[in-house]
Amino acid sequence: MQGSNPLDTLRILTGAQAIDAYKALNDENRRQILHALRARRMSTSELVEFLSGKDPKKEVKPQTVRYHIKELEKCGLVTQDGYEPTGDNGDSHIMKKLWRATAENVFITTGDMDGLPERNGYDLDKTLDIVSTMRQLGLSFTDEKEVKEIAENFTKRDKLYLKGLEFAKESLRDVCEIDPKLYVIFRNMLGLVRLSEKDYNDYWEISRDLTDALRDAYRRGEGKNPKVY
Repeated sequence: MQGSNPLDTLRILTGAQAIDAYKALNDENRRQILHALRARRMSTSELVEFLSGKDPKKEVKPQTVRYHIKELEKCGLVTQDGYEPTGDNGDSHIMKKLWRATAENVFITTGDMDGLPERNGYDLDKTLDIVSTMRQLGLSFTDEKEVKEIAENFTKRDKLYLKGLEFAKESLRDVCEIDPKLYVIFRNMLGLVRLSEKDYNDYWEISRDLTDALRDAYRRGEGKNPKVY
């Protein structure tokens, strides 16, 4: 069996991909599928069972679920993540695809990204997109150095968070069955609890520096919030 790759903490969708995601998530079934795949990897048949359990009176067909998955995959919200054998005992030679969400949280924005500072070669593109969105929220940054420091702190905290998630999965692996909502809650909680003492202290120190910097940026700007569609 292949996989499983960790989820990004945050994914920013812009342009055509953002529009496709907005359309895709207008469907309740797709929102439920995305929610389930944030908790764990699932096959099409497992997603059929999951949706059927939400509404036992409603017939859920595998081909319909496959269509929903393709629509979510097209806009970058879910991705294939390995295979596992079919059958109850897992001893079949026939393999089935497993799917997962690409991120814990998704921001959909169609805002103008021209306000983003010039990139100086450091690999923080994703985080700098977050900073650009914050400008739309009315935050004002003094210079590119401050932007870089904030972006670096986002990246450092993200790495610690993902390390903790891997530890949390170890704790939850032996749980026979758990509701996806509870799984995400306990995984996030255990992700911090199981960090080493140093990583735990670093996580909260970085978080404090980050929120202090963003609070100062907000006080300088205090602009209008962007429109939410």
